[in-house]
Amino acid sequence: MNRAVHLIVGDGVVGRAAADVLARRGIAHALASRTPSPGLATPQRRVDALDPDALLGASADASHLYLTLGLPYDARVWERDWPRVIDNAIAAARRHGLRLVMFDNLYGYGPVPLRQPIREDHPQQPPSRKGRVRQAIGERLMQAARNEGVPVLIARASDFYGPGVRGALLFASAIERQLQGKTAQWLGDPDRLHSYTYVPDAARGLVELALDEGAYGQAWHLPTMTPAPTSRALLQMSARLLHAPEGVQALPGAIQSLLGLFVPILRELREIRYQHEQDLVFSSERFVQRYPGFRITPYEEGIEAMVRSFRAA
Repeated sequence: MNRAVHLIVGDGVVGRAAADVLARRGIAHALASRTPSPGLATPQRRVDALDPDALLGASADASHLYLTLGLPYDARVWERDWPRVIDNAIAAARRHGLRLVMFDNLYGYGPVPLRQPIREDHPQQPPSRKGRVRQAIGERLMQAARNEGVPVLIARASDFYGPGVRGALLFASAIERQLQGKTAQWLGDPDRLHSYTYVPDAARGLVELALDEGAYGQAWHLPTMTPAPTSRALLQMSARLLHAPEGVQALPGAIQSLLGLFVPILRELREIRYQHEQDLVFSSERFVQRYPGFRITPYEEGIEAMVRSFRAA
């Protein structure tokens, strides 16, 4: 049986970008999701990560299992479902001898204010419910690595941006409005330094780590450009490209709370507002030291590619 398939559970922008990287490198791969997307050239498998038998079956011919899926942005759903997903993935990895690659975010870091720059050794005392979920699943994965012999690595990224990235705050709060010729809005302080991870760089970094036997058993920060810009600076770049107003309207916390009564996603975003009210400088220095030839995309180039993708759409 061919056991060289890299199975990517989650066909969002990160999963698809990782599949593209694997395709360019000539590595057998497949995307897995509950509802396969029509029109994708990438091989696809139907699997619900909450179903242990389905995940076991889908990963039987795999060598690597990537978790790039997202769950509905609701703390109750995260508390209920993320532990199940992780336990199912660990069980599959244990059964089939898979290398387990977890794509993660920064929610598990704390307390506030976050220590700058944020490195892999930052304390994990998160100030939010979603952060406590991320902390717990990270601990469970490392426990599987230490005590159960499962090769695990955790790869963390800062907020996303890049071609086709619509689910990130940078688009949903700001660039989507600029595309309509409106002034960008922002949840927090747009003049704080804030690192953003370019999705194609994150995907290349994820595959680089997955193929590196020495990367397992630890957490890594995915390649992210330095120095960190302000969110306002990035939105001015996109505004100029879109011939939109260059201003940024900062929404006070009280307004966000009021709007959250009617817009559930705003209510859920309130608990991570702290990430946009202080500097958030994300360090991927350790990754760069291990892979010194890795090219990280400059912000100007990344924003241009992001805007170009939306114009094409």
